[in-house]
Amino acid sequence: MTKKVSDFKKQPELARVSEFLNRDSFNGFTQDDLFIMQFAKNGWGQDIAALSNMAEALMNASRGKLIIPSDMKRLLGSVVVKALHEKVSPYRKDPRAVNKLGHYGYYLEHLNIILGCYQSVADDEYLKLNLRVTEHLIALSSAEKNCHAPLLPNVRMRWSADQAAIIYSIWLYDQNNGTSLSNDLRDKWLNYMDTNMRDPETRLYMTEVMGVKRYSKQPRGCALAYLIYYGNHFAPKMATEQWTLFKTHFLVKRAGITGFREYLTSYKGGWTPDSGPIIASIGVGASGLALKTAACMVDVEIYNSLNRSVAPVMKLLRGFMYIPILKRLARLGTDLLATSIALCADMRITSTKRTSI
Repeated sequence: MTKKVSDFKKQPELARVSEFLNRDSFNGFTQDDLFIMQFAKNGWGQDIAALSNMAEALMNASRGKLIIPSDMKRLLGSVVVKALHEKVSPYRKDPRAVNKLGHYGYYLEHLNIILGCYQSVADDEYLKLNLRVTEHLIALSSAEKNCHAPLLPNVRMRWSADQAAIIYSIWLYDQNNGTSLSNDLRDKWLNYMDTNMRDPETRLYMTEVMGVKRYSKQPRGCALAYLIYYGNHFAPKMATEQWTLFKTHFLVKRAGITGFREYLTSYKGGWTPDSGPIIASIGVGASGLALKTAACMVDVEIYNSLNRSVAPVMKLLRGFMYIPILKRLARLGTDLLATSIALCADMRITSTKRTSI
């Protein structure tokens, strides 16, 4: 039985996302939308990442028949429009008006996911752009011996997790259109990862292929959760292995709290914009992303344990939104990126349960 979006107002994450997507005007994300923008005006790409998670959440909801088709198309259409907006696009204009897409792999990976989600649920309105971005990402990735596309112009750092997202976006195009454009790149990337990016201690994949950062050759919690989630779609055997190893070496359970470490116990590392705060060795980013990964892996035990740990904190932070002096802190866990990731996980696990009945 299908339901309207308004029937979900008791679900805080869906209410927040639908309110944002239903706004009459949009001129980019604000500090009220993204916590990071209190410190970095450009948002460090969290705007397009939030939209990507919204698109996946809505696609998951559609597959579980949780939202009626007309509402779904309207909401997903709003995600696409915002993703193409000049205040989100790194080109400062709609990418359809750009002659050369360039080395903006991070933006394009998430845009391509959004376009794939839209086609999966709605129609072929953006198919031409979807194919163009897909072919461009394949070309960028294939031009590199390490099979990792550049993520930003003049930035050497390349995360394997983002390459997994790139391949997932191409795989999603394949699923929608009956093609196999992702296969060759998938196989070459997996071979490179197995040959060059295994941590000798744990067999987990290392974080960054260019050796730019001190932590590049370390497995990291947020990166692994991200990589395993996307990889499970196009390489489920790899994802299952990495998920098992991830739980072995990064899962923390203490005093009724379940979470994932950001670093191995043998490595001393601090928090970054990707990891978020690290509290008692548990990474906020790693644990939040792992919620989405557990849902994708249909690991109900870990999903429920993480959810039980996260839910009271989120409820408390939502309450802080009404206290002026604490409102800034509240955005840490309730901004649109965190909300969209949580919604994506919830819609995935809920739709899986519904379709398996």
